[in-house]
Amino acid sequence: MKKSLVYTKTGDKGTTSLVGGSRVPKTHIRLEAYGTVDELNSLIGVVRHSGVSPRTVEMLDGVQARLVGAMGELATLEEDLPKYDAKGYARITAEDVAWLEEQAHLLEKECDIRFKGWARPGKEGSLGSAYLDLARSVCRRAERRVVALRLDNALSNVNTALFLNRLSDLCWVLARFEALDVKEKERNQE
Repeated sequence: MKKSLVYTKTGDKGTTSLVGGSRVPKTHIRLEAYGTVDELNSLIGVVRHSGVSPRTVEMLDGVQARLVGAMGELATLEEDLPKYDAKGYARITAEDVAWLEEQAHLLEKECDIRFKGWARPGKEGSLGSAYLDLARSVCRRAERRVVALRLDNALSNVNTALFLNRLSDLCWVLARFEALDVKEKERNQE
């Protein structure tokens, strides 16, 4: 039988390797954190193909590129971060947080998007908007997992939690933007 390149069987006993080689239980808080970010990144991939505008796709592409760096950092123990950094792997920075804030602010201003109470996901008639609301809620869970790592002194980079916090806000703004985009398209078809 040929050896598989996909499965290794090294996790069959309930542990997995982190970046740097340390093994931890699959129930470890660190795996919960980066696993939830991975889930968020996958869901954003679904959003990208749910009929959202090219502008939203472009923003989400920038988000996904940054989430890959977040996952790598979260999958690395603090003591292994110098090696991680030496290899040139990405981490979430204050500039990444500022980029998210700028994206949300531009859409809010340009489209006059304001919080007027919670929208019911899906009510606005846009699949993309509903998926963005789902992404927002998964993002909030990822943020809670990352904050738990910070409170456990297992993550020193505050920017990762800030990034997820701002990303959930951007998802909310994008969901409203997509709902407006659908209404605009409907008006143009009349």
